[in-house]
Amino acid sequence: MHLIKQIFRSILKFRMASLFSIFSLVTAFLCIIIITLYVSFEKSFDQFHTNNSSIYRVETSYSAWIPAIAADVIKENIPEVVNVTSIWNRGKSKFATEKMNLSDQFVSTDALYASDEFLRMFSFPLIIGDKNTVLIEPGNVVITESLSKKLFGKENAYGKTITINKAEFMVSGIMHDLPNNSTIQSDCLISFSTLTRDARGKIKATKSWSEWSYNVFIQARKGIKPKKLVQKISQIDQFDKKLEGIKERNPNKEPLSLRPLKELHYASSYWGKSNKLILNILSILGFMIMCMGFVNFINFSTSQASNRAKALSIQQVLGGKKQMARIQVILESIILSLISIIVAIAIHFLIYPTIESFFEIKGLSFESRPIYLIWFFILSISFGVLASLYPSNYFNSAPISEVIKGKIFFVKKGKAFRNALIIIQFVFAIGLIISTLIIEKQLHFWKNFDIGIDKEHVVCIRTTKDLREHHQAFADELMKSREILDYTYSNFIPGQVGMGWGREIDGQYVNIKCWPIDHHFLDFFKIKIAEGRSFNPNSQADINTFIINRKAAEEFGWENPLEHQMGGFDFLGDIIGVAENFNFSRLQDEIMPMQFWLTNKRKYVLMLRVQPQKYQQTVTYIKNIAQKFDSTNQIDVKFLDDQLNALYTKEEKIARFIEFITLWCVILAMFGILGLSFFIGYDKTKEIGIRKVNGAKTHEIIKMLNIDFLKWIAIAYLIACPLAYLAMNKWLENFAYRTELSWWVFALAGIITMGIALLTVSFQSWRAATRNPVESLRYE
Repeated sequence: MHLIKQIFRSILKFRMASLFSIFSLVTAFLCIIIITLYVSFEKSFDQFHTNNSSIYRVETSYSAWIPAIAADVIKENIPEVVNVTSIWNRGKSKFATEKMNLSDQFVSTDALYASDEFLRMFSFPLIIGDKNTVLIEPGNVVITESLSKKLFGKENAYGKTITINKAEFMVSGIMHDLPNNSTIQSDCLISFSTLTRDARGKIKATKSWSEWSYNVFIQARKGIKPKKLVQKISQIDQFDKKLEGIKERNPNKEPLSLRPLKELHYASSYWGKSNKLILNILSILGFMIMCMGFVNFINFSTSQASNRAKALSIQQVLGGKKQMARIQVILESIILSLISIIVAIAIHFLIYPTIESFFEIKGLSFESRPIYLIWFFILSISFGVLASLYPSNYFNSAPISEVIKGKIFFVKKGKAFRNALIIIQFVFAIGLIISTLIIEKQLHFWKNFDIGIDKEHVVCIRTTKDLREHHQAFADELMKSREILDYTYSNFIPGQVGMGWGREIDGQYVNIKCWPIDHHFLDFFKIKIAEGRSFNPNSQADINTFIINRKAAEEFGWENPLEHQMGGFDFLGDIIGVAENFNFSRLQDEIMPMQFWLTNKRKYVLMLRVQPQKYQQTVTYIKNIAQKFDSTNQIDVKFLDDQLNALYTKEEKIARFIEFITLWCVILAMFGILGLSFFIGYDKTKEIGIRKVNGAKTHEIIKMLNIDFLKWIAIAYLIACPLAYLAMNKWLENFAYRTELSWWVFALAGIITMGIALLTVSFQSWRAATRNPVESLRYE
C-alpha cells in the first residue's frame, strides 16, 4: 500500500511529464486500436467457412471467368474434388411479392445464381430449409432473413412465391444474413438449374465451351495440394485444348490456376474489395505509431531525470532499496499506460462510427470481438514494462552521494540514445508526409487525365421504365431547349462499363468488355474510327453490329478485324469498324479489349451535352420534362465529371485514412521533440544563466538550443527521402497510369517538417532563454 501511495505521489509531483505522457500514449493507443481492428477485420474475410482452406476458384491467366460446363467436367474427372459449384452474378434485381406487384412496388438488391452444392461448400447456415436440396429445382430461391422481412414483414416467407424481374420463383429456404466479412455477398441465391429453363438461350450458354461468363469454385479433399489439382484439371481433354490457345497468347503466365478462398477478398474482380498492400502498409504504420509512442514515453520520463533521481535517492537514504526504486518506476509506467488505454478505448467507442462513415470502412467495432479488449490491456501492460526499463535504470545509475549533493550527473549521459530515438521518429514522420503528398499527386493526376473523349459539359440521367418506353419522344422534347446541344443513349456511362463477354471465336478464347450504345454515341464523344466505318445513323441495318477498339484487334491478333464476327446473346454480329483506344475504365488498369454494340434497346442512361452558362436552369428544365413522361419517379441529374471522379472514391477514402494516420504520426513526433526540448532546457539551465550574465542575447540562446534539433531533422530527412522514394515508386508500379516522383514533393516535405518542428521547439527555447538569469544560476 505504501508503494502504491508513493507511486501516485510521484505521478502528481511530476504531473507535467505525466500529463504529456498520458496524452501521447492515448494518441498512440487510439491509433493502434483503429488500425488493429480494421486490418484484422479485413484479414478475417472468409475465415469463418469450415472448409476455407480447401476451397478454390478456378481461373485462367485471362480472368476468373470460365464456362459453366467446366464444373461438370471437373466433377466427373477429378475424384480429389469433393464439391463443385457454378456461380453467375445477376447483379441488382427487382424483388416483389404479389401484393407489391399490384402497386408497382419492389425491393432492389443483389441476386446470385448458384448450383446445388453451393451451400454444402460454403458455411452460410439456413434458418429454414435443407442445404442439400434447396437449390436443386429450377425456380427455387433462398433469400436472407433481412430480404424476407422487407418482402413479407413478420410473415414466414418459406414456400411463398416472389417475382424477380417479373419472373416467378418459390422461396425454398431462408438463410441468415451473410456475414460482413464474407467476400461473397448476396441477399438471394437462385438455383443454377433455373438458367436451363430460360427462354433467352441460357440453357445453351451453360452447356457451351464458348460462353466464358461464370465463376467455378471447387472444394478439394483434405491434404490435396493445389498444384496437383491444376495438373490433373489441365490434362482433361476439353481443358487441354482451351489452355493451349491461352498459353500461346500469354506465354509468361500459367494458363490455369486455383485461387484460394482466403485470397478472394484481394482479387481484382467484382468481389475483390481490398488491397493487401494497403493492409500491410497500415500494419507498418501501426508498428511505427507504437515505436513513436515508445520514444515519447522515454523522452518524457527522462525529461526531469535530475529531480526524479534525487527523489528516488532520498528514498534509498531513508531505508528504501535500489531494486524497489526500479520497481516503482516500472509500476508508474504501467499505471500511466493502463490509464491511457482506458481513455483511448473510451474515445474509440465514441468516435468509431464517425470514422467508419467518413472513410467508408468497416470493422472498427469490438462487437463479436471482445477478445481484442483483453489483448489491448495486455499490450498496454507490456508497453508499460518495456518503456520503463531504460528510465528505471537511467534514474538509478547515478551515485547516491552525488545526486543528494546536487551534482549534475545527467548532462551527457544517454544523449546519443535519445538523439537516435528522435531521429527515428522524424524518419517516420517525414516518410509519411512524402507518401501522403505523392498519394494526393496521384489522385490529382487521375482526375485531370485526358481519357480520350470529349467529356466536358455532359450531364447524365438514369432512365426509368416509363422514360425508356418513350425514349425518343423524351429526347426530342429535351432537344427543343437551346441550352441542350446533343444527346445519346447508352447502357453505361464512361468509366462504368459493367458488361463483359467471354467468347470462343475462331478457335481462341476472347474476353472483351461490351458497351451497348445508340447511333449518336460515337459522334457525341468524338470517338475516332481508325479502320472501317462508324454506325450509320440513318439505317437500322447496323443494329446488332460491333465496332471494336484497337486494343481488341491487337489482343486477338486480327490483321483484318472487319472480316470477323462476334456472337451476341442470340445473334451473330459483324465487326464493321475499329475505334481508336481511349480510357473507358479506371486509370489503375491498362486499356482493355472493348466493343461498341449498336442496339435499339438498353436505353438505361441518357447523356446530354449542355451549354455551360446556365447549368441550374437547364437541370430544372430536364427534370420538368422528365416529369411529363414519368410523374411517379424523381430523376437525378449528375455531371459526368463527378461520375468519373467517383471512380476513385475508394482510393481517395483510403488516402484520407492514411493522411489521418500520418497526422497522428506528426503529432506524436512533435510531442517527442517537445519532450526532448524539456530535457535539454533542464540540462542547460545553468549554462543559459551564465551566457545571459555574460551578455548573450535571447535570440542567440534560442539559436543555440534549436541548432541540435535542426541537425537531427536534417539527418532524418536524408534517411527518409530514399526510403520513401523506393516505397512510393513500388506503390506507383501497381497502376498503369501514374504520376512522377517530383523533386518538389521531397523538398516540400522537408520544409513542412522543419517548420512544424521549429514552431514546436522555439516556444520551449524562448521560455528557457527568457528565464531570469538569477534563478538559472541558483538552479543546481
